[in-house]
Amino acid sequence: MKLTIVIDTEDPNGVEDSYKIVNHFHNKVCRGQYSGRQIRYNKIPFIKMLRKFAAEVIKAEQDGEDGKGLRLAKYFADAEFQNINNKVSL
Repeated sequence: MKLTIVIDTEDPNGVEDSYKIVNHFHNKVCRGQYSGRQIRYNKIPFIKMLRKFAAEVIKAEQDGEDGKGLRLAKYFADAEFQNINNKVSL
């Protein structure tokens, strides 16, 4: 399927309507894709990620830090989001 849309940039309503049309087709065609700040895991990589996080919590507790706090979870999540290929290694 191919679609050509002509956008009149001088018509604010037309630009908004064009965006709605493109967004509709994007959602319809790219259903399985994800965007933004989402990470997708299969079961085994997810388990590995959980084990890695658990090890970080244990290490933080041994170092006298708060392993149950938000800060550690945020640092770990930020590191996972920066991992472009979403490869989890232990």
